[in-house]
Amino acid sequence: MSTGLLAVLFIIWVGLIVFLRLNRIWLFYYLVGAVGVAYWIVYFTRFVFPLETPLAHSVAWMVNLLANQFGIQTRIFQNAPGVLLVLVIVQEVGWTVLNIGVESSGLLEMSAFVSLISFYPGWSFRRRSLSVIGGLLATWVANILRMLLIVVMLHTMGKQALVLAHTYLGKLLFFLLTIGKYWYLVTLPTIRNLTLRPAWQKTAE
Repeated sequence: MSTGLLAVLFIIWVGLIVFLRLNRIWLFYYLVGAVGVAYWIVYFTRFVFPLETPLAHSVAWMVNLLANQFGIQTRIFQNAPGVLLVLVIVQEVGWTVLNIGVESSGLLEMSAFVSLISFYPGWSFRRRSLSVIGGLLATWVANILRMLLIVVMLHTMGKQALVLAHTYLGKLLFFLLTIGKYWYLVTLPTIRNLTLRPAWQKTAE
């Protein structure tokens, strides 16, 4: 997609957000704003300010460090950041290559979280900023735990466990941790705000 077309789309998106906000069409304001922020974050962090590789490399490096602490021998190729080699010992020595790309880096999940918080109604800029920082860190940690689970299963069960570890259990763990993150950072504070508001405010609404 050309730069000119992207600029036009960006201007249209900003104009639509301003229009919806001025006319207090809050539902569409939130939807259009959140979807747009998610798209622009992914685009800029992949093509303008490439952060995908450093993010994937940080995950691989941390998983490698933790795995070695647990006695699981792993390696990271310096000429291929983001690629984690796991030494699997099941009757015979073999290597399993885990390629940490955009899906495994957590970039998409981080972008979605930032977009949802950016336009969340009723929160101050400070509250949104703190939630974004906490959410990004929680997503990074959850992704590391997911990858570490895959590494441990490969090490203990062999290469035949790859589909079970990556497709099912790893994604299930990441999903549960993501749900917990949203509950703690978004749902629970919202419930508290609603229940702690004075009765006269609820009546007025």
